[in-house]
Amino acid sequence: MKRFRTITAICLAAISVMVAGNVWYLQGLYNSIKEQTLQTVGECVRRADILEIISRLNGSSNGNDDSFIKLSLMVEGEKNAYGEYEYPNLLDNLNKTMSGYFHLIEESDKRLPGRNHARLDSLFMKELSNSGLHPRQAFIREAGDSAGGDDGLWSMDFAVSDSQGPVYRASFSPLGGHILRQMSGIIATSAAILVLTGLLIWYLLHWVGRLRTIEQMKDDFTHNMTHELKTPVAVAYSAADSMLRYYDQSDEARNRQFLKIIMQRLSFLSGMIENILSMSMERFKTIKLDIEHVAVRPIVEEVAGMMELKADKPVRIEMEIADSLSIQADPLHLGNILSNLIDNAVKYSGESVRVSIMADKESMTVADNGIGIAKENLPFIFDKFYRVTSGDRYEVGGYGLGLFYVRQITELMGWSISVTSKPGQGTKFTIKFNGV
Repeated sequence: MKRFRTITAICLAAISVMVAGNVWYLQGLYNSIKEQTLQTVGECVRRADILEIISRLNGSSNGNDDSFIKLSLMVEGEKNAYGEYEYPNLLDNLNKTMSGYFHLIEESDKRLPGRNHARLDSLFMKELSNSGLHPRQAFIREAGDSAGGDDGLWSMDFAVSDSQGPVYRASFSPLGGHILRQMSGIIATSAAILVLTGLLIWYLLHWVGRLRTIEQMKDDFTHNMTHELKTPVAVAYSAADSMLRYYDQSDEARNRQFLKIIMQRLSFLSGMIENILSMSMERFKTIKLDIEHVAVRPIVEEVAGMMELKADKPVRIEMEIADSLSIQADPLHLGNILSNLIDNAVKYSGESVRVSIMADKESMTVADNGIGIAKENLPFIFDKFYRVTSGDRYEVGGYGLGLFYVRQITELMGWSISVTSKPGQGTKFTIKFNGV
C-alpha cells in the first residue's frame, strides 16, 4: 500500500505539472491570438483611414469626375544571399505605401475638407465586421486626444509608417470573447481531458478504497474464523487427550461422554465449514429451491423455540401471524432466514431481548430491542464477510456471512429485504414477498 501511495503521489504530481504546462500553453496561445487580432484591427484602421481620405477626394471640388483613382506605387525589394530580389510582406508594404501616399495628398491638397471623424468611425466598424470582428463599440481619435469615454476599452496607436509617430488612437470593446472562441476547440478538448482524468482518478481511488475495505473484511473474517475454530478444536482435543491419558475401560459412561463431546464439536465444525461453502456465489447460482405452499406460523414457532432454548440470556419472542397464513417458499431456507435474523437479535442485545415477528400475505417483519446499528453501517450489513466492528459488537461470535446468506436466499425466492435501525432502540428487518 505504501508503494501504491508513492506511485499515486508521483502520478498526481505529474498530472499537476502537465495541467500547469497546459495552462501556460493556453495563456501563450491567447496572447498570440490577441496579437494577431490587434494586427487585424490595425489593418482595419489603415483601410478605414484610406477610404475616408478617398471619400473626401471624391467629394472635393477639384474638377476630377473620375470614379476611380490612379496610383503609381513603388515597392523596394531586398537582395537575398543569391543576389535575387525578394519582396517580403508585400501586401503589408503596399498598404503602408498606399496609406503614406494618401496622407501626402491630404497634406498637400489644401482644398480637401477636414477629416470626417463620424465617417472614419463608420468605416472602421465596417472593416472590423468584414474581418470577422464585432465589438459593441469602436471609434478612432486623433493621437494625443485625451477625451474620456474609453474606460474599459482596448486601444492601440496607429502610425502611417514605422518611421513616423502615431496619427490615430483606436479604441474598441474588448475582444477577449472573440479570442476565446478562436481557442474554443483546444479549450474544450483540454477541459474534457482534465475532467476525464479527474473522474478516472476518483474512480481509481474509490475502488482502491473498496479493495482496502474488502481486505479489512477478509482479515476480520480470518480472525473471526480462527477464533470460532479454536474453541471446538480445543474442546475436542481436550476430550480426546483425556481419554488417552486417563482411559478407563470399566467406566463406559465416562468414555461415552468424552466421545459425545468429540462428536458434538466435530459436528459443529462440519456445520461451520458447510456454512462457509454455502456462501460461495457459484453455489448460489446452482442452488435449487424446493418452493411449495408453506404454513408460516409452525415454522416460526419451531425456530423460535430452538432459539429460546439455545440462547444464554432471557429471550421472549412474540408472534402476530394468522394460523391460516401460507406463502410460496422453500421451508428449509425460510427457517434458516428466520434463524439468522433471530440469532442476530439475540447476539446484538443487552442482558435480555424481545423479538417481535409479524407476517401477512405481503411481508414479514422481524424487530428487536437490541443495541441497533449505526446509520453509516446499514448499507453494508448484507455484504459478504461484513461485520460491524465498533463498540462491543466486535466481540460477538460470527464470521459475517449470516445476513449475506439471508439476502441471497430472499432474492433467489423473488423477495426483497430491507432494514431500519437506530442505535440503542433496536433493529427491524422487513421481507417483501412480492419483491418490491
